[in-house]
Amino acid sequence: MIEPQSLTKWKVRHAILVWIGIVLNLGFVLPLLICPSWLLALFGVPDDPSLWPRFAGLLLGILSVFYIPATIDIDRYRLIAWLAVFPSRTFGAVFFTLAVLVFGQPAGYLAGVALDASIGAATLYCLIRIVRLEAKIAQGGTP
Repeated sequence: MIEPQSLTKWKVRHAILVWIGIVLNLGFVLPLLICPSWLLALFGVPDDPSLWPRFAGLLLGILSVFYIPATIDIDRYRLIAWLAVFPSRTFGAVFFTLAVLVFGQPAGYLAGVALDASIGAATLYCLIRIVRLEAKIAQGGTP
């Protein structure tokens, strides 16, 4: 028989390790966004431009996998559904919009903006409708 205290300890240990990983990852986020060449040079990594789109594609694939649970059971994974809109879709659209309009990046990046913004807006609308209908049902009304 598993003791509840042992299970709780392992859950806490897991949470602590995940948070340590998050904090360590964040140590790379700002340098990679603000001064990527400096960070790469710090670690002796060549600034190979073909590697970064591959890595971004890998991360996009991994991120997309995390959207799946909310499609299977939106009640259980409601937070995941909201996180798919804020920050995921929203920040992607804002990042590339700024990259093109403010920092002079190629307009081709706006294709990603169109995708993220349209899917983000549509799923946001659905989530808002779901929340409103649930509120009506909870108040005893009909949807």
